[in-house]
Amino acid sequence: MFKNAFLSLFGLFLVMSCAFSEDNMDIPPISDRLNEYTPIEIKVDLSKFDKKKMELIRLLTNAGHMADEIFWKQSSTDGINLRTDHSMVLSDIMKQTFEYLKIHYGPYDRVYGNRRFCGEGPAIKPEVSNFYPQDMTKEEFESYVKAHPEKKEALESQYTVVKREGKELVAVPYHKEYIQVYDIYNTLLRAADVCDHPQFKKYLQLRAKALMTDDYYESDMAWMDVTDSDIDVVIGPIENYEDGLFNYKTAYEAAVLVKDFEATKELDVFKANINNFEQLLPYDKKYIRSNAGGSDNILSVMNVVYFGGDCQKAVKTIASSLPNDPRVTDVKGGKKQMFKNMMEAKFDKIVVPIAKEILDPKLVPFVDKHAFTSFVTLHEVSHTLGRGFVYGNDSLPVRRALKEKYSAIEETKADILGMYNHKHLLEMGLITKDEMKKSIATYIAGLYRSIRFGGEAHGQSNLVQLNFLQEKGAITKTKDGKLTVDDKKFFPAVAELSKIILTLQAEGDYNKAVEVLNQYGKMTKEIEKNIEKLKSIPRDLNTTYMF
Repeated sequence: MFKNAFLSLFGLFLVMSCAFSEDNMDIPPISDRLNEYTPIEIKVDLSKFDKKKMELIRLLTNAGHMADEIFWKQSSTDGINLRTDHSMVLSDIMKQTFEYLKIHYGPYDRVYGNRRFCGEGPAIKPEVSNFYPQDMTKEEFESYVKAHPEKKEALESQYTVVKREGKELVAVPYHKEYIQVYDIYNTLLRAADVCDHPQFKKYLQLRAKALMTDDYYESDMAWMDVTDSDIDVVIGPIENYEDGLFNYKTAYEAAVLVKDFEATKELDVFKANINNFEQLLPYDKKYIRSNAGGSDNILSVMNVVYFGGDCQKAVKTIASSLPNDPRVTDVKGGKKQMFKNMMEAKFDKIVVPIAKEILDPKLVPFVDKHAFTSFVTLHEVSHTLGRGFVYGNDSLPVRRALKEKYSAIEETKADILGMYNHKHLLEMGLITKDEMKKSIATYIAGLYRSIRFGGEAHGQSNLVQLNFLQEKGAITKTKDGKLTVDDKKFFPAVAELSKIILTLQAEGDYNKAVEVLNQYGKMTKEIEKNIEKLKSIPRDLNTTYMF
């Protein structure tokens, strides 16, 4: 009893110490920020599944919760401890702080400039997250690697944590750093035992093995062979967003999914044209690959049963394009999965209200749910387009060449090409002019949806697009300040930005990436004014799941 009382007082001190340290009066109190995430339970109809498949889903979800715990450890040094302290108190302010801590997976607000909102520590989230020593600088790391080339591969690996041993830097493999890995391994093997689908069973077995070796190539290749299973899972260290220092280190995530076969059939037109999209990319033809793996790419509409870790933090993902390994995608293409129940929830609660507030009233009727899901699909398809390796250097992935700027640049590419490829669909007679207008109107509303994510990769990429298109006169304002479109300038501007992004990726031009993000990836007073109009609209979802 004394311990609980002490922790309650300690937790209250943590909140109060942060509450009085806010030096930016524009940042709302925790109670208001929490209201920016509308509570919703993400549901899926599982009535068609028998007991065996329900057991498979339960096991996969259990493994997902374990992966979620690893992400907590990766995202900050003290998030788990604060979560434990906050869960033991009952006051309203503590409940709100605890809930907000869970949304952001730690004490740093991912939307409001990565500022600390509870506990004691750095005022801004360290770029190192919890992958490197907290006091290590980029310069120190690069100097050390240069002086110790034999350690370069291990230290820069996507699957190691960097630590100090005296004056030395050492790389600790994920499977040795995180005790939950062994539990995930056993749970995936149990899932494989109850799985009747041969390709999915093989993938689960290989994924379990990969977690214990930190070598994911074989399991990624096997995952690409899972094409007709009605259950799927994405689990492991995958995305690099959390590493703000170099974009090297991957963070754990989990997504347990069930397929919507009927909705998936509608995506065949996109899959059939992936290679066409590659050949029509608006940049120097020498960079264009002969094959983008169009026939091998898998496009699926899925419903989310469970999200954990990196895909659940703060702003919830609505689609994915995986694997990230260019060795796999160059051979087998990629698997693009659209998360239907998540997209529909966001469209209804966020996109439509934004459109009504900021768009020319003449455009609002064209904001359309199908256009939203189609654009998300083309966004994921566009991750496959362009070069995965730097032109002339097939051993240097673009991801590595662009370092910490890669994620924002890659998201910009996927968005702007997603819109650019609508032009080709219209020219091929696969969409109508009316559908094109719906796509453009929905895209503009979607820009503001994503800009409100803050300074992370998706938010910054949408700033780049909006600022560039406004500079080129493609997006303009009506007399009463509403956003509208100049039809004659829109697609030329879209093509111009596409060329800039594709070219700097093909050339691995880090300095150009810095220049683009510095010039266009910034908040302007006009954008801030529009965002202020949206403060009563949810920023994102505060999701719970069935398992």
